[in-house]
Amino acid sequence: MGNRAGGRRTGPKCIAIVGPYASGKTTLFEALLARTGAITKQQPVSSGNTVSDHSAEAKAHAMSVEAVFATTEFMGESITFVDCPGSVEFAFEAEPVLAACDLAVVVAEPDEKKIPALQLIMRKLDDLGVPRILFLNKVDKAAAGVRDTLKLLQPVSRTPLLLRQIPFRKDGVLVGSIDLALERAYIYREYAESEIAEIPGDEKARELEARFAMLETLADHDDQLMEQLLEEIEPPKDAVFDDLAADLRDGSITPVLIGAAEKGNGALRLLKAIRHDAPDVEATRKRLGIADGSGATVQVMKTIHTPHGGKLSVSRILSGSVPDGTELWLNTTDTAKVSGIYRMLGKEQSKVASASSGE
Repeated sequence: MGNRAGGRRTGPKCIAIVGPYASGKTTLFEALLARTGAITKQQPVSSGNTVSDHSAEAKAHAMSVEAVFATTEFMGESITFVDCPGSVEFAFEAEPVLAACDLAVVVAEPDEKKIPALQLIMRKLDDLGVPRILFLNKVDKAAAGVRDTLKLLQPVSRTPLLLRQIPFRKDGVLVGSIDLALERAYIYREYAESEIAEIPGDEKARELEARFAMLETLADHDDQLMEQLLEEIEPPKDAVFDDLAADLRDGSITPVLIGAAEKGNGALRLLKAIRHDAPDVEATRKRLGIADGSGATVQVMKTIHTPHGGKLSVSRILSGSVPDGTELWLNTTDTAKVSGIYRMLGKEQSKVASASSGE
C-alpha cells in the first residue's frame, strides 16, 4: 500500500520560480533563501537589495530582467532556485533554463488580469513536460476565497489544481493555513517558522470538505484510495503523501500551496513539499532523452558575459561528474575546457573543485 512514488529523491534539485510579471516571484525567491539561511534577512523588492535584482538594469526597473541562480541547503540537501523574470522578453531564454529544472514553482495571485500571462507559462511547462507546484501568493490581500480563485485559474491548467492548504482566518483576518494532508493548522509569524496548532472546531467542517476534494482527485489514480473513500475509511497519511508525490512527479496534478511571500509566510511548507515530492535529475535526464551511464553530460542553461571574469556558463550537470579542467565536447568536432567551477548565489560565487550529477 502506498508506494507508487518510491520514496523521496535525495539528490541535488533544481527548481525554477516562474509566474506573471509582479506576482511575487523575486519576493518568494528571497523568502526561500532567507528561510534556508542562504541570506541573513529577507529584503523587500523595493529596496533594490534582493539577491535577484543585483544588475543595474534590474535595479532601474525594480524587477528581475534575467534568470538568477542561487544554490542553498535545506535540511541537509542541496537546492538551486532559479528566479525567472515574468516579462514577455524572458520567453526566448526560458527554454534551456526550464528544460534543465526538475520542477517549477508557478507563483500566481488572485488577479483576473494576469490569467493570459499565467496561461502562457503553463503552456510552456506543458510543452517541456516540467512538473509544477502552484504557489498562490498574496492570500492575505485577496478579496475572493481560495477555492473561488482556483475556479478562476483552473482553465489555465491542463491538470487538476489540487488544493493542499486552505487559509485559516480569525474574524476575517488571515492568521495562517491549514494543511489538508497533515490535518494541522499553522499560525503565521512574520519572517519566522509558523506555529503548529489544533484545527479549531468551527474550521473543522471546512477542512474536512476541502480534504475530501483533495482525496477524491488523488483517488483518480489510486483504486485502493477510491475504495476507502467509498467505504468511508480514513486512508493512512503515508499513503496520501505517497499519492501526492507520485501524481506531482508524473505530471497528473498541480498541487496548490498558499502564502504571503512578502512576510515569508508559506515558504517553509513549500520547501518541505519540494524536499518530499519533487523529482530529481534522474527524471529530468529521462525527460531530455539522455540515457543512464552516458558519462558527464552538461546542459548549459544560460551564458553570462562578466566584466572581469570572461564567459560564465550556468550549467546543470545531468549525469556524471565534472572536475575543474575537464574537456567537454560542444558538438561532434569542437571541445571546450572547463576553467573554474563556481556555485552561485545571485552575483556571489564560491569556487568548488568539481560538480556532480544534479548540481
